[in-house]
Amino acid sequence: MDTSLNKESKGQNRAFEETQEMVRSEISKDGKTLDLTAYYLKELGAKDLANMEILKDLSTLELGTNLIGSKGAKYLAQSKCLVNLTSLNLFYNAIGNEGVKYIAISDNLLSLTNLTLSDNNITDEGAKYLAKFLPLWTNLRRLDLRLNKIREEGQTALMEAKEKTEIKQLLLDKFEGFNVKTGGHL
Repeated sequence: MDTSLNKESKGQNRAFEETQEMVRSEISKDGKTLDLTAYYLKELGAKDLANMEILKDLSTLELGTNLIGSKGAKYLAQSKCLVNLTSLNLFYNAIGNEGVKYIAISDNLLSLTNLTLSDNNITDEGAKYLAKFLPLWTNLRRLDLRLNKIREEGQTALMEAKEKTEIKQLLLDKFEGFNVKTGGHL
């Protein structure tokens, strides 16, 4: 079923004011940390966040399980309000290769020291694109890409790029799926 025109699938059922109220209730007292894990903000919720001036001092943004998609990633990557982020968690947001490309070329996210992009349907194509731009991310120390569809080609590109950076922790899957022993008895 194509949900591209479905207002609810894009998060349009939530008004900007509702998103803003949600942010106000969940942001830390010092205005530095916002955890909106599993609020299902979707694409337009990410757009709302990207345009909120009250987030200009934010350093940590937890947005796991919001299904923002590639366009939501684009809004965040191009946000002038989120330039002070040092930690961004986008676990399980269906950003795919297109979304990771917006993040990779973002000049607004270069303050990040920690970036989590696990479980986002990123393949070798997205991994290689990210690897190409990793040397520009001079502050990045931890990059989590687990639970994606990155195979040997993408992993190799990332490992080679890591050597040109200050990244201390690059998290990649070695194997996807389950290891099944054969020949045993049930």
